[in-house]
Amino acid sequence: MIITVTPNPALDLTYAVPAIALGESHRVTSVTERAGGKGLNVASVLTSMGSGAVAVAPVGELDLDLFRRDLDARRVPHRLVPSPCPTRRSVAVVEAGGRATLFNEAGVPESKRVWDRLCEEIAALAPEASVLTVSGSFPTGADTELARRVTLLAHESGLRVVLDISGPHLTRALAAGPDLVKPNRVEAAVSLSSLGRGDVPSVPQAARALVAAGARSAVVSDGTNGLVLVHDSLGHDVALRARLPRPLSGNPTGAGDALTASLAADLEAGGDLPSGRDVWAAALRRGVAWSAAAVLQPVAGAVDPADVARLLPTVEIEEIPL
Repeated sequence: MIITVTPNPALDLTYAVPAIALGESHRVTSVTERAGGKGLNVASVLTSMGSGAVAVAPVGELDLDLFRRDLDARRVPHRLVPSPCPTRRSVAVVEAGGRATLFNEAGVPESKRVWDRLCEEIAALAPEASVLTVSGSFPTGADTELARRVTLLAHESGLRVVLDISGPHLTRALAAGPDLVKPNRVEAAVSLSSLGRGDVPSVPQAARALVAAGARSAVVSDGTNGLVLVHDSLGHDVALRARLPRPLSGNPTGAGDALTASLAADLEAGGDLPSGRDVWAAALRRGVAWSAAAVLQPVAGAVDPADVARLLPTVEIEEIPL
């Protein structure tokens, strides 16, 4: 089982419009409302792909029933921590051509009691789990030690840890030795700048720097350019790029969450990180296929297994220099 933690969930609103014209009124052709946040999306993708997952998140008391109903409808097991703070809203405006414009509220600071209860839920689930993911942003003012605390708690419980976070929350957690970190290119650069990296590293350099700072492995995504992996295996780097031969049109909002889900599923299946070039290549092919399949869906947190099967053999892998 995989525990997915969402520190800053959102009520996701998706508006479909023909096109956006700044300063003009728009007719919305459809509206989708669902429980959102990157970790909830990860759990939803895992469930749709047949992997066991439990979503853990703090949710405002006024939104608890809505979140429970939506997650139950998607058959996503969950442990929601009631919070006196209102849940933030995230609005995605998706044009007919697939371009998405997002408006994300920052989130209200949570109390120490809420974070303590969230950690208690993780500890209670840990005996039945093997992997834990932490995904997305943190509310304004959240303690930057929180991700490190959760990583240490998971490791003490024998869980592997995948972090899809950024900034000081990621850099603080690196000292705890997460098994895999998965920022995108911009998030990696921002995180490394807080470690004193004044330059703007290339994507392979960023992945290598994250490993040097404490992660056992790093996957840095780069949009339509695919993703780069660096893994230090017994002092020898495995460095690979994975991508589709041509980018897909669609809604990229949940692509990164599907990638996190795939990497966590591989970690659970293998009991540890992949070892060696070929095993990593197979894992990255699955990751790109899951991520690309998510682009074809109208909302985040959804993947069609048939799309994954069709896309998997098209993924290209190449070794890269560091």
